[in-house]
Amino acid sequence: MARKKNILGLKIVLMGAIAADGGMGTTLTEILGDTVKGSASLILNEGTTETLEVEEYDEAFDEVDTAPAKWVFQLESYNVSAKALSELGGGDFTAGASGTGDSIEMDIPEAVELSVQIETRNGAKFEIPRMKVRIKPQFDFMKAQFGKVIITGTPLKPAKAGVATITKIDAAA
Repeated sequence: MARKKNILGLKIVLMGAIAADGGMGTTLTEILGDTVKGSASLILNEGTTETLEVEEYDEAFDEVDTAPAKWVFQLESYNVSAKALSELGGGDFTAGASGTGDSIEMDIPEAVELSVQIETRNGAKFEIPRMKVRIKPQFDFMKAQFGKVIITGTPLKPAKAGVATITKIDAAA
């Protein structure tokens, strides 16, 4: 078993509406599931800097941040159901009736802002009160490949004062 303070695998990703006060949503559900093995991550990308030099010194005079660091969430899911795609900004959902399948009318998917909770297989959790989520459906028509949806998300500063962009909760001892 992995150390409790470490991260091991993905158990579930829950998403839902941001709380009315701008904090972490409380009614979160599993929209996707069926995560493609090895595709889920939450990474802090480095920002960029520019080194300023002067004639008088060989070492750097100063360093200026030109773009801030930012968090990036990504995963791929084999769940390309009309309902899941619709809930993530993919288009207008119509439930099937009289034995017909559900459908979705799609144009270019729109980004949606959701609260997201990620739980690892060893019990650690990440709470992201406000994330801009974008989807990119990839409908593969090959017999050796499933279609999938690629999800990327940018954690954003919550509207509620005093709430962090991401909260990591270690697994219980």
